[in-house]
Amino acid sequence: MTSRWTSLSRWVLLTGDRRAVAAALLAAFAVLFGPVGHLVTLGGGGRETTVPLVTTLLSGNFVLVSIVVSVNSVFVSGEQSPLGQQFGRIRDTAEFRRQLESVVEADHVPADPEGFLQVLTGDIVERGQRLQDDVPPADVDVRADLDAYLDRLGAASGDMNARLRDVERPLEAVLATMRFDYARQVEDLQRLRAEHGDDLPEQAATTLEETLDLLEYFAVARAYFKSLYLRREFAGLSTNLVYVAVPSIAAVSFFLLHFSQLPSTHALVVAVHVLALAPFALLSAYVVRVAAISRRTESPGHFVFGDGEPGVPGVSSP
Repeated sequence: MTSRWTSLSRWVLLTGDRRAVAAALLAAFAVLFGPVGHLVTLGGGGRETTVPLVTTLLSGNFVLVSIVVSVNSVFVSGEQSPLGQQFGRIRDTAEFRRQLESVVEADHVPADPEGFLQVLTGDIVERGQRLQDDVPPADVDVRADLDAYLDRLGAASGDMNARLRDVERPLEAVLATMRFDYARQVEDLQRLRAEHGDDLPEQAATTLEETLDLLEYFAVARAYFKSLYLRREFAGLSTNLVYVAVPSIAAVSFFLLHFSQLPSTHALVVAVHVLALAPFALLSAYVVRVAAISRRTESPGHFVFGDGEPGVPGVSSP
């Protein structure tokens, strides 16, 4: 039961097609307003309450479309920057890739998000293993804390890479990075350096610094890919909202204009109410996913937010 609930929650919040999630929400509204409402009110439902409510929903649809258009215009205006800024943005992206290629000692890193992240995390794990080899077995305390850290790093990297192998959409690449807690990895590594820095060989200290640099590269890459995804998400919201809102507004307007000539049946009133709520359901489906992803992929720098997850014993602060 718990597994099914988790899968359902993940589908609603993250993986499900937003149009399908909105349709499921509208189906729930139809059941609530239809059979359930009919039983609760014993078939009642006055005409005097129908028109004001539908009119309010129609007004809300106009406001909703205006807000989304305004938000979308903000994203579009951000692309209308001078040529110098556009050139600088492209140059910064190219320079970031060149710097990473130099750090990981590769001639080329993939341009696709999944390949790029796999190369990056693979090199992070490799540096961690190199760090383990650089620490003498006689340093029992250092090895114990380092082994605990590497176990956590290997588990997080392995889980993410397994998800990246099945990526087909930009969204899936962003979702794959959600379980990799960059801030916690940096915090554990810095604490290990603070507590055992004097006991580390010079080569191990150098490898540790390189690992920290790679973790920062990962944070920057994840934030960049998330920004690209959010632009696509808002573009999809704007397009789908037009497809849904225009027919909804037209149908509700027709209902209000010819209400006196239409049969006052409970099924018709429920259908109009559900149709009027369609734009709100679509917007809600998009908002919950954007909010969930933004919360799970926060970029707090070197600060760790309290997420209820314990760190590495002996390394993470209690």
